[in-house]
Amino acid sequence: MKKILIYGLGRTGRDLVKFCKKRNMSFTTFDDRDNSDINFQNSLKNCSEIIVSPGIGLRNINLQKAIKSGIKVISEIEFASRFISKPIIAITGTNGKTTTTLITYDLLKSIGLNVFLGGNIGTPLINAVNKENKYDYILIEVSSFQLQFIDLSFKPFISAILNVSENHLDHHFNMEEYKLCKKNIFKNQSDRDYLLVSQKELKINKINPLKINPLKNKKIYSTDNAIFAEKNKLNINELKLYGPHNIENILFSLNIFTIIKKIEKKQLQVVKDFTPPFHRLEKLKGKIAIFNDSKSTSPQATGVAINSFSEKIVLIMGGKDKNLDYSSLNKDFKRKVKLLILFGENKFELAKTFRNVKIYLASDLRSSVKEGIKRTNSSDVLLFSPGTSSFDQYKSYSERGEEFKKYVKELS
Repeated sequence: MKKILIYGLGRTGRDLVKFCKKRNMSFTTFDDRDNSDINFQNSLKNCSEIIVSPGIGLRNINLQKAIKSGIKVISEIEFASRFISKPIIAITGTNGKTTTTLITYDLLKSIGLNVFLGGNIGTPLINAVNKENKYDYILIEVSSFQLQFIDLSFKPFISAILNVSENHLDHHFNMEEYKLCKKNIFKNQSDRDYLLVSQKELKINKINPLKINPLKNKKIYSTDNAIFAEKNKLNINELKLYGPHNIENILFSLNIFTIIKKIEKKQLQVVKDFTPPFHRLEKLKGKIAIFNDSKSTSPQATGVAINSFSEKIVLIMGGKDKNLDYSSLNKDFKRKVKLLILFGENKFELAKTFRNVKIYLASDLRSSVKEGIKRTNSSDVLLFSPGTSSFDQYKSYSERGEEFKKYVKELS
């Protein structure tokens, strides 16, 4: 009997195992941390297809061997979609996808809808399958990792591509492959489905879904001071979110909502009350303005963060060396960054890139925070926006962000 091979036994893999056991599906498992290449070859015997966990990509040697041998490789969201009939709303983008997904969730809940929230945001999509009848919509944040192996089943009713800029080039072979993964979000959509895309950074041609540009909607738009939606107005200074990028995130969320129901005053109140997620320009309490933006894992995310403030910035940056190009930040750094504090694996490479700004090389995150607090006055902002992933020292951006907050509390 042909078996499914579940490759990767993190959260997603473990949940796939539970699902297959409940359905009495024939499967085997493999994880790079616990098994050898010989074991992988044995796992491929009588294997019909491989379901990969996010993070296992085309650079993986075992996966390359499997593909060459003609075995189909699919992602967990592709597999889960085979069993889901309820409409899926899927949101991707290099930056802003978590915030946009959470705002969309709150908007849909505001009209009494039951909504599954998951994907890259925490709960694997496979968990929606056995409970899907209780949900009106399936709302998921999806990463390029999850979109890498889409076949014929993953077909959102509404998909949104917020933006695409250089990131995850330690996982993807190049920028072109990264873009192609993002485009898989609408691969199976028809002319009865919706695709929201701004086209600022991603050119999409010859597609079937009904396409909407959320940044050029005459009924839902923003000015320098306010957001307008169906003749309702929300002043930007009333928001708890910072920066022009978050205005774009809000416009995307409102455009998704209006496909389902007309916007009323209540929905703008939802946007007004929305609090940014932890580690995404999260303002910390203290005598000086301190922001935790540990979710910043790309140079573009750091650029977005520093352009969210009019004040001069003491910036803490650095982490895993992902072979990214940071030169585009030089112009903004020269204009806005008072001091750049670097730590982590790539600090020396970053120091070579940024020659027109004062630099302090720190031994670790704690000493970075200590120096940052010392060098930030009441008219400045102390911003932690690493611009790369945390995996040189931490398990996740959230663990890194919690460490930052701990040091701020300790040293303030």
